[in-house]
Amino acid sequence: MIYSVGIMSGDNLLGEQPMNFYSTEMSETKIKLVHHYLRFIYQSNSTTDLDRKHKEWGQDIAS
Repeated sequence: MIYSVGIMSGDNLLGEQPMNFYSTEMSETKIKLVHHYLRFIYQSNSTTDLDRKHKEWGQDIAS
């Protein structure tokens, strides 16, 4: 039997599953943590990009 890794509950979406590696609560918590982490990274990158644009605009105006 081949197992696929990727979904945190141990479910590979290929039919019946012999076992769950994590509890439902653990899977939901992990999904939420990843979601919040990705949102934080996006916001961090957006802030960095905005900061860079403001510096470029300031240099353009000063020129």
